Amino acid sequence: MASELKILFAVSELAGIVKTGGLADAVGALAPAMIKQGHDVRVIMPAYRSTFTSLDSKVIACGEVAINYHQRIGFALRQACFDGIVVYLIEHNDYFHRAGLYGEHGQGYGDNSQRFAFFSKAVLAACQLIDFSPDVIHCHDWQTALLPYYLKVDECKTPFFNNTGTVLTIHNAAYQQHTGSHLMDELGIAWRYFNAACFEDCGQINLLKGGIAFADRVTTVSPTYAEELLTEEGGHGLVDSFRRRHRDLYGILNGCDYRHWDPATDELIPATFSKEVMQGKAVCKSALQDRLNLPVDDGKPVFGLVSRLADQKGFSFLMPALQRILRENIQLVLLGSGDRAIAEELQWFAERYPDKCRFINGFDNGLAHWIEAGSDFFLMPSLFEPCGLNQMYSLKYGTLPIVRAVGGLKDTVEAYGDKGEQGTGFVFEQPCAPDLIACLYRALRVYGDARIFRQLQQNAMSQTFTWEESAAAYCDIYHSIN
Repeated sequence: MASELKILFAVSELAGIVKTGGLADAVGALAPAMIKQGHDVRVIMPAYRSTFTSLDSKVIACGEVAINYHQRIGFALRQACFDGIVVYLIEHNDYFHRAGLYGEHGQGYGDNSQRFAFFSKAVLAACQLIDFSPDVIHCHDWQTALLPYYLKVDECKTPFFNNTGTVLTIHNAAYQQHTGSHLMDELGIAWRYFNAACFEDCGQINLLKGGIAFADRVTTVSPTYAEELLTEEGGHGLVDSFRRRHRDLYGILNGCDYRHWDPATDELIPATFSKEVMQGKAVCKSALQDRLNLPVDDGKPVFGLVSRLADQKGFSFLMPALQRILRENIQLVLLGSGDRAIAEELQWFAERYPDKCRFINGFDNGLAHWIEAGSDFFLMPSLFEPCGLNQMYSLKYGTLPIVRAVGGLKDTVEAYGDKGEQGTGFVFEQPCAPDLIACLYRALRVYGDARIFRQLQQNAMSQTFTWEESAAAYCDIYHSIN
């Protein structure tokens, strides 16, 4: 490969256009970082219904793909420019002109496997339509995990792709997309690959597993998470697949998009501040308390949380820990949506402790910025966390993270010890309430010592995790393929 690469990101979402999670944020920041390094980077994604309101695009070509031996499906290829990136959209109304991206009312669409198999095939057809022969197609999560298979098996004799490799980045290995084996023919997967080393998983097709088998390189979003994937406890049932590919498995830490998350320039918070000039943080704390009708009191530590309400985020041991810590003279601000039972329990805390606790069921980007800026501590007690972004935001805002030593949390938060003034946050090991409670009280003790607390804030705000570093690491992997 030449030093300047032709790179195609095949994704199911992109921040600023459509987003449900961290995948969109990661690609939305990584692509511009690679463009700045001189590479020809383009993004291709489905033309969801919502993309037509968030992005101006025009049809530039029409194509057709053979999904299997007896089914051909047509599509329109749209082109747009977003944030300096050339974006292509695969338009097929039956598959993508729907209310949701992957499902509605908490249920995934029953044909998701077929939808994203078609998308993966259409990506390869689109490359030929626009005469863009990429050095690397960078796939993301199960939605594009079939693409490496189609490239390596179906297109193995197509000269256009002779020099094209694939990288599959796994943002969260818990999401794998299982589907019935009766769809092998419909998805265009040869039956000889329905085995434990490729697609077969407990009698079903596992799309992510197949992607791991056929991608040239497999990456995930932090070094520690890559190590965890190689263990029985952390492999999400795919440990054998990851171990087979361990020489091609890399953990690259996500960066933080400081264009949007920097207290010195953040236009969404009541007052800006920096490591050198901290006065604005106290203004943000008072404003947050006032906005949520909590007693305005700078002496009370505020614990913030912005999270999906899901088991992954550690709520099974966070709940009893909250019940214990709410006996103290603290305040707690919780923002999130997801599991109804978790939401109901958090609402109970808010009603039980009206002068101490607020729970906002939903997501509000502006309020998320206020919580990061106005809190003293940020809760991320995850059961597992491939990378995490909120702890990076918290560090930059001088809001000390309280995290479990897993995945990207372990890679980004340095634990405070009882001696000295080192550390950038508070870390506990075991996924249980007693360990978390002990960690919370350790944080409270430090809050009571203003000198040490301010030093830890300074330590935290000095941390920087850039996408430029991530982009350079990915490019090294791209170059290693050929």
